[in-house]
Amino acid sequence: MPGGRRGLVAPQNTFLENIIRRYNSLSDCSFLLANAQIVDFPIVYCSESFCKISGYNRAEVMQKSCRCSFMYGELTDRSSIVKVEHSLENHDQMQVEILLYKKNKQLVYKMPKVEKFEFFNLLQ
Repeated sequence: MPGGRRGLVAPQNTFLENIIRRYNSLSDCSFLLANAQIVDFPIVYCSESFCKISGYNRAEVMQKSCRCSFMYGELTDRSSIVKVEHSLENHDQMQVEILLYKKNKQLVYKMPKVEKFEFFNLLQ
C-alpha cells in the first residue's frame, strides 16, 4: 500500500495517537486513556509511567474500568469515588483528590502530599 499505511486513519485514532505522543514523553506524566462509548469505560491505553507508579503491567490494566477500582483501598475516600463515578456517567470534567493503592497494596501517594488525578471524558 502506498505510504506504508494500513487501513483507514480514523480521526479518533489520530486524536489518541497525538495524546499518547504528547504526554508519553513527559517523565512526570502518568495517564490512562479509556473508551467513553463502551459501558464501564474500559482502558485502551496505559502510559509506561502509570505502570511504574502503580506496579501493574499494561496487560493487567487494559480493559479494566478507568474508574481504577482495582486501585481502591481502605483509605480511599468513598465521596471521592462517588465524584469520579458521577463525572464519568455524566460525561463531565472534574478534578478530585483520591488515594489509590499500588498492586502491592502500598499507597501510590501518601499524605500530606496528595496528588490531583484528573479524570477527563475526552470522547463522547
